[in-house]
Amino acid sequence: MKLEVATLHPPQGLAALIKDLGSGENGVGGTAVPRGALTLDEYLLFCSETNDHSNLKSGNIPRSFFWFLDDEGVAIGIVRMWHYLNKSLKERTGHISYYIRRDKRGKGYGREALRLALLTLRDFGKKRALIITDLDNIASIRIIQENGGILESVGMGGEERKFGRYWIELEI
Repeated sequence: MKLEVATLHPPQGLAALIKDLGSGENGVGGTAVPRGALTLDEYLLFCSETNDHSNLKSGNIPRSFFWFLDDEGVAIGIVRMWHYLNKSLKERTGHISYYIRRDKRGKGYGREALRLALLTLRDFGKKRALIITDLDNIASIRIIQENGGILESVGMGGEERKFGRYWIELEI
């Protein structure tokens, strides 16, 4: 399993992954592809351009998109990573969000995707990572805790949903 930087060249299974993601869930926003606002090629271009930080507009925070690939190179997850946090990201987003295809859950893929993302964030020079999840998402809480996450605080989101802010120390 590995993280692959999103480029214009989609891995096998990406279209199925995007369809599965739909409009998103558990705090992971979907893409504009299922809504018909973007084609898959336009979404790939968006991800690729977002990953090119040389063109970053003033005031924007660098972020990166990755595909999470299984051992056969099939895309079964998406990881989005912000390289540092502003006030808004500290409040409700955190450094890393991840999504694993529904039919691949419960097999350790989420734990591995987050582990690899944490290693990547560490390589960016970060000493700790903030991961935020809805408190009713028991599977995500377990994944975060298995990766060393410690609950710092609880906040309230839309629709009276509680979310937890977990910090993970990154060994250097």
